[in-house]
Amino acid sequence: MLWVIHCLDAPGTAGLRADQRPAHSARLRAAPVVPVLYGPLVAEDGSTPVGSLILVEAETREQAEEFAFNDPFAVSGVWERIEVQAFAPSLNSPVRLTDAVPRTGAGPDGRP
Repeated sequence: MLWVIHCLDAPGTAGLRADQRPAHSARLRAAPVVPVLYGPLVAEDGSTPVGSLILVEAETREQAEEFAFNDPFAVSGVWERIEVQAFAPSLNSPVRLTDAVPRTGAGPDGRP
């Protein structure tokens, strides 16, 4: 099952986010769930991080929540708000997730 993890940063945590980014990235690469898509949410300037969006494959909500709430951004206080919601992609979506999505946590080019 797919789960969307939507996170918003606490005010004034840009430096903490930068400090925790290597640990956050390492967790994505060694995730106990399968990351499908992820990246920062950004301000209208197109580059200032204001949160994160992560789409994972996990058997249960509990697995997705454990992954989200134990991420270095969560534990350190970067993320002020974390929501986990089940996701069912539309068959009419212009971009489709298929069985070709790697099950190793790596992207199509082999990198996370």
